[in-house]
Amino acid sequence: MVNLVIIKTFNTRMEAEIAKGFLEANGVKAVVQADDEGGMAPFPFRPTSQGARLLVKESDLKKAEELF
Repeated sequence: MVNLVIIKTFNTRMEAEIAKGFLEANGVKAVVQADDEGGMAPFPFRPTSQGARLLVKESDLKKAEELF
């Protein structure tokens, strides 16, 4: 089982997806978790109620923190 930890929370899914791309370009797999109505929100830049969370494997946390 893989333990995921939150590295950062963003206001919108779009911001989190950009950060995810940056991490993955540097060899760190990441996942975005957001309560954005299952992707059905009418505008991708609309803030989510609890933010969009960027998660990485616990074993990659140190490397991810160094990149931010």
